[in-house]
Amino acid sequence: MKTRARTRKKTNLLGDLRLRISNKIDLHQFLLSCGLDEDARVKAFQSYRRYYDLIVAHNESDALMGMISASDFYRKHVADSLSVLSVWPELLAGSVRLADVGCGAGLPGIILTIAFPDLHLTAIESNHKKAEFVKMAAAELGLTGRVEVLARRSRELGHDDRYRNRFDVVTARAVGKTWKIIRENRLLLARNGSMVLYKTPRTVAAEEPLTRREADKYKLTIEISETITLPAGAGARQFVRIIAPE
Repeated sequence: MKTRARTRKKTNLLGDLRLRISNKIDLHQFLLSCGLDEDARVKAFQSYRRYYDLIVAHNESDALMGMISASDFYRKHVADSLSVLSVWPELLAGSVRLADVGCGAGLPGIILTIAFPDLHLTAIESNHKKAEFVKMAAAELGLTGRVEVLARRSRELGHDDRYRNRFDVVTARAVGKTWKIIRENRLLLARNGSMVLYKTPRTVAAEEPLTRREADKYKLTIEISETITLPAGAGARQFVRIIAPE
């Protein structure tokens, strides 16, 4: 019986090892498809590990997100945040002013800022505890000079001259209905700027009629991406891109 138990345990360990190796290769290849070469990936992952540790340390007190393992953080948050670059690699080329609406613990904004040194982030989060966490995390990660944190509602900022028509890119990940995000945040976009919403394929299909109606109302152009399969069984992602006129 002990021999059988040892055999089963060994088999399980080998299975777990194969899964970890498979996931690592899968994630590596996925990040390459998002435009991160080997040097950029290695450097970024040093910061991503520190970022994960900060989330774990403050998760309970600041209610940042559900409990999450390191592997799930990389698959479901890091890979997902970067996945938009596999569709529109030009989106963050050069010096870019990005506003991340309803950023929560800083996703995708902090992930993107780490990966792209020319990106300047305005993280918008009305929950003061989460906003304070993002500010602290940016300082810990050496991003203070490139990250501004606003503990405000994004819909207010389009009526503030400091932020109206300021941003090249506006992101929102799992934040509300598309038509409502367009209505409340369109004024943040600079000329020819892009609002990029992280959605599931099911949600995109359900919201598309109202999304197009709202975009037409403000003379905005809509692009819907192909479906992206996230690595290691982390699910599917689809993006809605709303482009302001020139």
